[in-house]
Formats: sequence, structure tokens, C-alpha cells
Amino acid sequence: MGTSKGYLPPTGYLWSDVKRDVTKMVKDNFTDSSVEKTVSNFAKVLNSSRSSGGNAGQAIQSGKKVLGFIDAVRQYGFDGALEQAGLAHLKGRPTENIKEGLLKYFNDGGNEFYNSISNQTMNELLREILKGVKDSTEYEDVLKSIDASEFIMEFIIKFIQNCFFANFTEKLLTLFESLGKYDIAERSVKTFIRNSIEAKYSKQQIQSIDWNGVEGNRIINEMYNKSLNILSKWGEING
Repeated sequence: MGTSKGYLPPTGYLWSDVKRDVTKMVKDNFTDSSVEKTVSNFAKVLNSSRSSGGNAGQAIQSGKKVLGFIDAVRQYGFDGALEQAGLAHLKGRPTENIKEGLLKYFNDGGNEFYNSISNQTMNELLREILKGVKDSTEYEDVLKSIDASEFIMEFIIKFIQNCFFANFTEKLLTLFESLGKYDIAERSVKTFIRNSIEAKYSKQQIQSIDWNGVEGNRIINEMYNKSLNILSKWGEING
């Protein structure tokens, strides 16, 4: 279940309008049009707000750190990448210790609203990718197989999904008499976000990118902004 516990969501009249859209979405029993309008208006606010949208765009930069580590694995092997990252103490450790050490390394450590969501998203994604990995050889094989553009796209989809529910979980929970209905809401919104972005966004085949430099920043920001633009257009197209 998505959660806003421990977060301080942004406020203001634009966010209040989206909260009203959330209420109407529930009353309309999650029709396609009501979900589209809610997510569309949420994306517009997130994309246009200097105080929150800008910070959200900055938060997704944490994906670079993972890609930088993956690049090091390709160059130096898994154990060599651990040394390059200052994580030599993880070599030879049990699988779960390595996984927790990597998650801690990739976390930004910030408490700001969108940094927290970025860390949550990164944890979810890496746990999925590393599930079932048993030793350093398997870590190396899995990390080397990751396509950079697909990884960033998946991170952005999950980040936007988590942004939505970090802002609106408490609001949604007040509108249901059972968690089962909340689960329906969560699935409906997350599915719409994923399907909309995957259907409209052409994944770039990115090679030889310096993810710690200007070009990496530009590509990540472009993918994030284009994803928000896709979502924000749905309300206009289908409204």
C-alpha cells in the first residue's frame, strides 16, 4: 500500500483542486475518465510547481548513482565496483548484508519530501531487480544486464506512482470503508500511470552516457518531464 506517513505533502489551492478530483474519482467508482482527469491534473501541478515539482525533478537524479555503480561493475567487476564505491567491507558478506549495504549507499539520506519518495522508489526497484540473487557472481550478472534507459524509465514510473500516493493516501483512506476498495484505487491509478507512459513514450537507446555529468542530467530530466507532460495531456485529450 502506498503511504504518506512521515511525509509533509505540499499545500496550496492547486493541490486542493487535485484533492477534489480524488474525491470525485472515488465517487465515480474509478471510471477511466475520472482516473485520467485526476492523474492528469496531478501531473500538471507536479510539473508546474516551483516549490514541489522542481524538487521532484531534482530527486529523480538519484537514479544516476545506481547507473554509475552499474557502469563500474561493467568495468571492474562486482567486487571492483564495491571498492570503487568505498564499499569494500561488503565483499564476501552474506547476500542480505550486501543488498542492505547497497540500498544504504544508493539512498540520498535526505528527509525532504521528494527525496524520501526517491529513496522509497529506489529501494522498491532494487529489491525487485536483486530478488533471489545468491552471491557476488549473480550480482554482477544481474547488474551488467540492466539497460540504462529501461532502468531510468522504470524508476520514473514508480517515482510518479509513489508521489501520487504519498500525497493522497490519507485522503483516499478517509473515503473508503474497507482497505479492499483502497487497493482497487491504488491498482487503477498505478496501472493508468504505467500504461499511459509506456504507450506514449518512445524509449531511447542510450549508450556511452556519462550519468554523473551534464548529459546524464539532461537525459534524466527530459525523460521525467516528458512523462509528466504525457500524463498532463490526458485530461485535455479525453476531457
